[in-house]
Amino acid sequence: MTTISDPNISVKKGKLLDAALSLMLSKGYHGTTVDEICAEAGVTKGSFFYYFKSKEDAGKATLDHFERLQSHLLSGTGWERIADPWEKLNRYLDVFALMAKNPDAPNSCLTALITQEMAESNAEFCALCEEKLAGNAKPLKDILDEVIAQYPPQSPVDSQQLADYFLAVYQGSLILAKARRNRAVLGQNVEHFRMYVTALFHIVR
Repeated sequence: MTTISDPNISVKKGKLLDAALSLMLSKGYHGTTVDEICAEAGVTKGSFFYYFKSKEDAGKATLDHFERLQSHLLSGTGWERIADPWEKLNRYLDVFALMAKNPDAPNSCLTALITQEMAESNAEFCALCEEKLAGNAKPLKDILDEVIAQYPPQSPVDSQQLADYFLAVYQGSLILAKARRNRAVLGQNVEHFRMYVTALFHIVR
């Protein structure tokens, strides 16, 4: 997985976050220990507790780190600069279809994994994950609002529900891709979602 540099984060803290992200994606939050994070990062436990008050604190920081990585993968693709909302929507979906072919893209979602592990035992973690997932859906919701305003749908469309649906489709596709050891399912399901959305709108060109 590609990591990103952040001028606001020290080198040691960056190594700890990269290590925590890698381990938690492969072993889960509960399956990852502070000792393992330190060993993977090549830093002492003293350094860990200099930057984080606890493993839970590190877990929350790692969620933020994962979110920055996702934003980095989405940035620079140009979808934000497209004026026509329908073209913007399709470029946005193209990004996810291409991500399926990118070996540097995460093959799991840390937010989803921690939600599964912690939702029933840690309300604070659950609320943070809910916030992150809502943030993941927001760009698509905003695009869909623009599409609805300019291209009247065949029947009423709820942009939030539709954005949540895509989130569910992609998250489920990540699971299928891991089970089948084949990322092609990601791209295939993005295209199915594209066909579904196209059927909802009457686009005149």
